[in-house]
Amino acid sequence: MIKQQKNNRRLLVLDDENDVAATICMMAEIAGYQTEHTDSIEVFIEQLFVWSPTHVAVDLQLAKLDGIDVIHRLVELDCKAAVIIISGLGGRILDSASRAAAENGLTLLGTLSKPFSRDSLLDLLTIDTSSRILPHQESSFLHSGLSISGDELANALRKKAFIAHFQPKISCLNSELMGFECLARWPHQSGVMITPVDFIEIAERSGLIHQLTRQIYEYALANLTDFAQTDTKLKFALNLSPVNLNDETFPNWLLDKCREYNVSPSQIILEVTETASMDSPLKLLEHLTQFRIRGFHLSIDDFGVGYSSLVQLARLPFSELKIDQMFTKTLTTSDESRKIVAAVVSLGKSMGLNVVAEGVENEWALNFLCDIGCDEAQGYFIARPMDKITALNWKGGKKE
Repeated sequence: MIKQQKNNRRLLVLDDENDVAATICMMAEIAGYQTEHTDSIEVFIEQLFVWSPTHVAVDLQLAKLDGIDVIHRLVELDCKAAVIIISGLGGRILDSASRAAAENGLTLLGTLSKPFSRDSLLDLLTIDTSSRILPHQESSFLHSGLSISGDELANALRKKAFIAHFQPKISCLNSELMGFECLARWPHQSGVMITPVDFIEIAERSGLIHQLTRQIYEYALANLTDFAQTDTKLKFALNLSPVNLNDETFPNWLLDKCREYNVSPSQIILEVTETASMDSPLKLLEHLTQFRIRGFHLSIDDFGVGYSSLVQLARLPFSELKIDQMFTKTLTTSDESRKIVAAVVSLGKSMGLNVVAEGVENEWALNFLCDIGCDEAQGYFIARPMDKITALNWKGGKKE
């Protein structure tokens, strides 16, 4: 029987250990939830339709099926409830299952490892899902849903439609504003602001990436002088496609543009994905060294997600290491992510590199990064990418 409370938060628990499920429900009722539990997947599915829970808790080990099967069922049913995964299995299995839930598009609140405390459950149940930016929600935000053609992209380039938005990077030591990452944006005629995930691959396939990169860079450089009037120490990160590294004219073009807009190369950080093509390692080495000779900084972006990370780091003249957001976003829930990030920060510092963590989405993660000696951080907790006027007026060091 469902126990009624005054608000509309409803928790449905699927666990074949009835005493555990009942305990979860009892704890949730303290937080003002209506609760119901079952050990039957059929009843669970029925209650999703009949009762419309706002939250569901799913055990990974069930008699008739496992938690991954349940995750698939929730995805098929387009479940909008916030999900908590619970299990007595090892932490790495729990972490993997939670990643599977998030990457399948479910609203994952977190995980509970049996036996768990009342406080750990209540911490999850009191998360405000209406304002919290969850990993899959960010992914949905980034994808416009529009179908972009090469011809449409080429037409936008002819009209110089592409601009840059600016995302702040702050010091982990004192929250001081250190600079901005300049991110490509396409104000589409449909009214949607399209982000690179929707057009970079098309630009690379259609041979338009060189023109696109130069247009974005020129827009950014033309606007950086306004930032320099407020703080000449700020640095600006620009993404460099691996394909751009095949353009032997690009280093000199970029240097000429910096002179044109009175921007020092030492203010520019070129972010190169660590999965950049190694088809011609010598050319990659030569081109990146050319950038450093000209005074530009180089950042190895998305560090840790490819197989050649350490090879790239040892071989190429990077001045900065950027920790991939897949590790940063799971700091609060994954012991493995915490260990990896701490190790990467230690590695970067030992090599004299500036270490930046992207994807910081909560205060706990920011504090953890500060405690382990990370140099800089960026992410939605600090600020979203913004237009130039908003960025110029942004006051760093706190979430807006």
